[in-house]
Amino acid sequence: MIVLQAGCGTLNNASERRAPEDIRHMFIGTWEGKHMGREGKILHTWIQNRSEDGTYSIIFFHHTEKGIYKSTQKGKWWIEGNRFYEIASDVLEEPDVYQFGILSEDEIRFRSVVKDYEFIDKRIKSFRDHPGIWF
Repeated sequence: MIVLQAGCGTLNNASERRAPEDIRHMFIGTWEGKHMGREGKILHTWIQNRSEDGTYSIIFFHHTEKGIYKSTQKGKWWIEGNRFYEIASDVLEEPDVYQFGILSEDEIRFRSVVKDYEFIDKRIKSFRDHPGIWF
């Protein structure tokens, strides 16, 4: 009985665990990424800024045969254990959840835990320093 209770305590506290600060700080900054759609017809690119306070803003570019379409999103991000979470509450009811691997100080690989979706984010200096971005 004691072992069972100890195990339940560990499960209940799992959502309260936070990543060590050195890992969390790796995600802070401005990043760019890309992903080709399943049929190879639409290229999705983005630039995302993750802030230290756990918020993010992102600009998506959807490259199609008819042109490039832009959309934006703001939300919250966090790390629990070895998973990265992000949610834009005006778009999603549940957060997107990813396994991650830190490839270098400037590259992080993400793999969705529920979808067949994988990408690498690469660090850039800022939105303003990225060619082709106009505000």
